[in-house]
Amino acid sequence: MFNEKEREQVNRYLSNQTFTCSIPFFTHDGPEYEIEYKFNVLGEKKMMSVGEYYMYAIVDIEILDIEERFKGYLKIMGRDFNKERLTNVFFKREYMFNVNITQCINSVLTYLHTGDYPRVNINDITMSDDLYENIMNTEI
Repeated sequence: MFNEKEREQVNRYLSNQTFTCSIPFFTHDGPEYEIEYKFNVLGEKKMMSVGEYYMYAIVDIEILDIEERFKGYLKIMGRDFNKERLTNVFFKREYMFNVNITQCINSVLTYLHTGDYPRVNINDITMSDDLYENIMNTEI
């Protein structure tokens, strides 16, 4: 997928970029919310998909912002959660989030990758301190 030099160039480009993605809320036909995020490519790993081995880009994601109308929901549902627990429950373990953010990153990497269709595997998801404070300070 990417050799080390290409990965460094891609990450240098990505470090100055933020991206947005529309994600359905908990179900395929649920209301969508926009998130703003950054990611970087850590490396690659050979993994199986539908009986075939493919190279996957391993990425870390940082969530920078989320649509305002969902901040209140996250505050109510996660009021007793610290930042890490809130990230685990609503982003790391949430199926619709993971499927859709992976598709969004795939579409970004399509422009940066010269080989076959890029595939993504998420290593870690974090939330920015500013976003967590913004969620906890949201007026309901």
